Amino acid sequence: MGLARSEGAERWEPITSINITPLVDVSLVLVIIFMLTMPFLMEWVMKVTPSRRGPAGPDGATKPILVEMDRTGLRVEGRPTSLRELAPRVKLLTRRRGASAVALSAERDIPHGEVVAVLDRIADAGVADLDLLQTPEGTHARQ
Repeated sequence: MGLARSEGAERWEPITSINITPLVDVSLVLVIIFMLTMPFLMEWVMKVTPSRRGPAGPDGATKPILVEMDRTGLRVEGRPTSLRELAPRVKLLTRRRGASAVALSAERDIPHGEVVAVLDRIADAGVADLDLLQTPEGTHARQ
């Protein structure tokens, strides 16, 4: 605790107020550090790269396995399935077809956490190539 001279007095009195300037300085530096490092951390967590392939043509190439999510539920190749059955079903279809790609289509109003859970299950099936389908507003890929 420091001492200061009071106004108009000849004696010294202790300083009882707290100086919060160093606390604010340190807090602002930490906020700036977190703001700068967060984009790099998020890029490390989930890296999404656009496909370099063109649209699939009608030649003999295998089509990706279609997984659809909408308000009514989850479907694999048009057949309803549960989240628990998703990985075994995708693994079976990839073995049968010899396909290594899965295409996921989800409506916009599906919560982000549910889409990530489906992505995790597809990754558990050993899929190396995952395509995310973008559908026009108000429509779904199944039409």
